[in-house]
Amino acid sequence: MSLLLLGGCAAAPTAGPAPAGGESAPAPQPSVSTSTPPATPPPPPDPLAHLSAKKRKQFKACLPKTVRAGSSGDCVTLLQSELKEAGFYPWSKTRYVGVAGANAILNYQRSRGLDADGWVGKSTWLALATNAPTVSKELPKTCYTKGVVLCVDQAHRTLTWLKDGKVVKKFKVRLGGYAQHAKTHIWRNFPTANGTWKVYDKQVNPYSENYGSGAMPYSTMFYPDMYVHYSPGFSSQGYSQSSHGCVNIRKLSDAIWIFKNTPIGAKVHIFSPKATA
Repeated sequence: MSLLLLGGCAAAPTAGPAPAGGESAPAPQPSVSTSTPPATPPPPPDPLAHLSAKKRKQFKACLPKTVRAGSSGDCVTLLQSELKEAGFYPWSKTRYVGVAGANAILNYQRSRGLDADGWVGKSTWLALATNAPTVSKELPKTCYTKGVVLCVDQAHRTLTWLKDGKVVKKFKVRLGGYAQHAKTHIWRNFPTANGTWKVYDKQVNPYSENYGSGAMPYSTMFYPDMYVHYSPGFSSQGYSQSSHGCVNIRKLSDAIWIFKNTPIGAKVHIFSPKATA
C-alpha cells in the first residue's frame, strides 16, 4: 500500500531531528515578494502644448471635425490661415472651402506625405498644428537608370528630366486634383496615378474626347488619358486649379523642350513620398 501512495501523490516532507534543548522547530514563514510593480507609463505628450492658449483652443475644437470642399465655418478659417502660413494658400481667405482651397489641401497633404484625399481630418490637423516638415526631395533609385527618365515628384510638384542617371533639367508641374468633369460637370478629385510607365506616343495637338482639340499642346503620352503637356490654365491660374490627372507644364517653351528631347520608350516614374515616423 505504501508503494502505491508514493507513486500517486507527492511525498509529504519528513520531520527532521528535534533541535537541541528540546525546542520545537520554528514555523515556516510566508514568502514575501520583493519584485517592483511595473511603472505606469507616462501620458503621451500633448502635440498642441507648444501653441498659444488661443490657438490650442482652436485646434482642439477642430481636431474631431472633417473639413473638405464645400465646408464652412470657424475651422475653415483656421485651416486657411494655417495653409497660408505653410505657403499653400496665397489667396484671400473666405469662410468656405472652394476649388482653390480644395487644391491647397491636396497639395499640402502630398508635401507632408499624408494621404492626399482632400479631407482634412485628425492627421492633417496635427500636421498643421505641429508644423510637420516636408518629405524628402531625394529621388528614388529607379529614376537613376540608363536612358531618358521623366521623374515626377508629386510632393514637391517637380518633373526631373534625367539622362543616363544624371539630372539635366527640372520643371515645376501641376498635377491632378479637385476639378470639374467636362461632361458630367461633377466636381471631384482627379488624382495623378503613381507608377512606372514608358512613353508610347507624342502628339503636338492630340484630340481629346472630353476637351476637344488644343487642350493639351505638346503631349508626351505615357499613360491612357494622362500626359505631360503644356497647360495654358496652369500658366494663368497657377495652383488654384488642377489637372484631371495629367502632368501640366507651366511654360510652353518647357513643354516643347520635353516633347522634342524625350524619345518614345523613355521611362516615366511618378511617385508620392510618404512621411516617416
